[in-house]
Amino acid sequence: MRQTLSQEHAPGQAVDVRLDEHRGEKYVQPQKKYKPFGGSGQRLGSPVPGEGSATKPPPAITTVSSTSASTSSTTPSTMQIDDSQPTISLQIRLADGSRLPSRFNTTHTIGDVYEFVARANAGSAGRAYVLATTFPTKELTDKSQVLGDLAEFKRGGVVVQKWQ
Repeated sequence: MRQTLSQEHAPGQAVDVRLDEHRGEKYVQPQKKYKPFGGSGQRLGSPVPGEGSATKPPPAITTVSSTSASTSSTTPSTMQIDDSQPTISLQIRLADGSRLPSRFNTTHTIGDVYEFVARANAGSAGRAYVLATTFPTKELTDKSQVLGDLAEFKRGGVVVQKWQ
C-alpha cells in the first residue's frame, strides 16, 4: 500500500490514497529481531515493591537431648528439638520469596510453626498471614493440630506463607 500526501495537507482535508497491487510477488515477512526479556518480575503474593522488607536471618535450630530438655528453657529465637522423638523436616516458603528450612518434632503443633515463622521473619509480625500446604492447597488455620497427625507431613513437606 502506498500513500501519497501533498505538502499542503492540513487537518480535516481530504487525502488521496492509492493502492497498487503487486501481482506475481509473494509476501516475505521480515525477520523479527531477537529481544530477550529485559524487565523485572514480581512473584505473586510478594510484598509491594518500594516497601522496605527488613528480613533478619532465620533463627538457629538447636538440638536438645532428652536429658537436658527439662533443664533448658526455650529462647524466642530457637526451636527446641528432642532427638529422642521422631522429627520431620519442613521447608517453609516465605511470602517474600525466601526459603526457611526447619526441623520439628512430630509432637509440635501448627501453632509452633506459626511462632517459628514469626520469629524468623520480622516482616511477618506486622502483617496478617496464613500458612498453607502446596498441592492441594489447604490453609493450616487450626493451630492446635499436631504435625505428626497430618497426612501432608508424614515424611516432611512444604509450607507456604501467604499474605491475607
